[in-house]
Amino acid sequence: MSENDYPMKEQTYRTYSTWDERRVPTTYDIATRRTNFDIGENYAGEAPRLSMSSDTTLSQWYSEYREGSVIKGNPKDFESWRDPRELTYEKYNDLMDEREVGIETLYEQAEVLERGTERDDDPWLEFQLEGFLPLRYPVHGLQMLASYLTMVAPSTTISTAMSFQATDEIRRQERLARRAAQLEKAFPDKGFTETERETWENNEMWQPLREAIERLLVEYDWARSFVGTNLVLKPLLDELVLAQYSTLFDANDSELYAQVLENFYLDADRHCEVAASVTEHLIQVDEENRKIIQDIVDEWYPICHRAVEAFEPAFESMPPVTMSFEEVMADIDSSYESLLTAHGLSVPS
Repeated sequence: MSENDYPMKEQTYRTYSTWDERRVPTTYDIATRRTNFDIGENYAGEAPRLSMSSDTTLSQWYSEYREGSVIKGNPKDFESWRDPRELTYEKYNDLMDEREVGIETLYEQAEVLERGTERDDDPWLEFQLEGFLPLRYPVHGLQMLASYLTMVAPSTTISTAMSFQATDEIRRQERLARRAAQLEKAFPDKGFTETERETWENNEMWQPLREAIERLLVEYDWARSFVGTNLVLKPLLDELVLAQYSTLFDANDSELYAQVLENFYLDADRHCEVAASVTEHLIQVDEENRKIIQDIVDEWYPICHRAVEAFEPAFESMPPVTMSFEEVMADIDSSYESLLTAHGLSVPS
C-alpha cells in the first residue's frame, strides 16, 4: 500500500499548526489562539482576515471598523493579549455552576421568607417596579454590545473574553425577569412583567441611560465601542447598580436580593479586570493609543455619567429608606477615578 492511499498523512501535524512559541501550549492557548473564523492564512493587516472576497459586505465591514479602527496595532499585537484569568469555556462553566447554585438558593429563600410578608401598598414594591426591574432592558443592551465586540474584536482572545461577558449579561437578564415573575405572581394587579418596558422607554429617570445604550449600539469601530462600553459605561453603571443598589436593598430589609446583586458584582469585577488589562495592553502596543483611548473616554464620559446621575430619585425619593445620592455618586466617582488613573488616564473635567 502506497502513501497515496493515506491522503491525510502528509498533512498531519506533530504540533499545533498555529503555535509558534517554544513552549507547550496551555489549554487556554489551544482554545483561544487564532480560532476566529475570519483569520486567514497570510493576513498582513491591510485587508480583512476573511476567506471570502474582499468586496463582500462583511469583508468591507471588518475592513472599516476593525482593520480601520482608530486604535494602532497589528494582528499579532492584539492576539498576544491574554485574559488575566485565562478563562476557557470549561473553566467558565465550572465557575458559573458554582455561582448559580448560590444564587438559586437565594431565590428559593426569598420566595419562602417573603411569602405573606409583603403588602400590596408597600412602597418598596413600587421602587422595584419603577426603579429596579426595568434594568433588564439596559442589561440586554449591554449583552448586545458585548456580543458585537465578540464578533468584531481583532483577536480570538479578546473575542473569547467578550463572549463570556455577553453570557454574564444574559444571566443578569434572566434573574431580573425571574424576580419580576415572582412579584407578578404575588401581586398580579401591580403590573410586574407588563409595565417595565413602558417605564424604560418613557420614565424620565431612565432616558439618559437609554440614550447612552442606544448611541453605543451604533458605535461600530471596535476600539471606540470597547472603550465606550467597558471603560466608561459599564464601570459607572455596574458600580451604581451592583454596589450602591445592593446597599440600598440591604437598608430596606431586602438582604437576600442584596446578596444577589453582590453575586453579580463578581462578574462585573471580572469584566473590569478584562477592560483594564486590554487597555494596558493597547497602551503597551503603542504609546499613542493612550491619547486615543483618553479621547474616547472624554467623548463618552459626559453621556454615561449623566445616565448614572439621573438615578437620584431611586435613592432619595422612591424607596422607603433612602440614601444620600451625593454620597452614592462620590463613591462611584472615586471608584471610577481609580480605574482610569491606574493606566495614566484621567476623568474628564
